[in-house]
Amino acid sequence: MGNYYQPPPQYPPPPPPGYGPPGYPYRPPGQYPGKGLCIASMVLGICSLCIPYAGLATAIVGLVLGIMGRNKAMEVGAPTGMATAGIVCSIVGLAGSVLILIYCITCFGACGGYGIPWYLL
Repeated sequence: MGNYYQPPPQYPPPPPPGYGPPGYPYRPPGQYPGKGLCIASMVLGICSLCIPYAGLATAIVGLVLGIMGRNKAMEVGAPTGMATAGIVCSIVGLAGSVLILIYCITCFGACGGYGIPWYLL
């Protein structure tokens, strides 16, 4: 009969520990450059929809901040949803404010032709 005993296989020694991943600057979760601009853009965009007479100024500022925040967020690969919402709300608010402004100028011009003072409107 044969010898059925086999010696245990010889395994190579484990590899030396390698280097870890490169160190990245610590940033708390949810923090990225331009997040404050995105939030400000969204708030101003919503305000431009809700405040009819101050909507023109808030829409323009919200649009500028939204574009700046979206560009900064895209550079680092962060989400751009709030900036996009701010840009859309600002554009809609800007369009509404321009329509209200055109309507007011038209009404004042039409009433001025009939001799009605503007403060009686």
